[in-house]
Amino acid sequence: MKRIIILMCVAIFLSACVQAPVFKEEGYAHIKSNYPIVSVNGVEVEPLYTLDIAAVENSLVIVYHTYRHNYYCTFTWTTEANTAYEVTDQENKYPLTLFRWARANALWASRLEPTDPVK
Repeated sequence: MKRIIILMCVAIFLSACVQAPVFKEEGYAHIKSNYPIVSVNGVEVEPLYTLDIAAVENSLVIVYHTYRHNYYCTFTWTTEANTAYEVTDQENKYPLTLFRWARANALWASRLEPTDPVK
């Protein structure tokens, strides 16, 4: 029984590790969102939650759903190559905030340089 518990703890520990993102190719970045991305650089897309984007100035529209309204948040920024970004609604004054995401170690990641929506 003790071995089973140890094996389960090891399995939970390994599955909880923070994975570094895989980039499409050189010159691209990766973005992940808790809410659907509906427009990329002025072009409407099917709702996406992850996206590989070129390292240029980008503009994304992400829909923040509430019980009563849908808020369309626009983010415009210059994307850095081989960088991960995340859009989330956690602990911010605006419905959504864009962060540069960095893996600190196998168990921890950091959200850096918060960017509020421009619209």
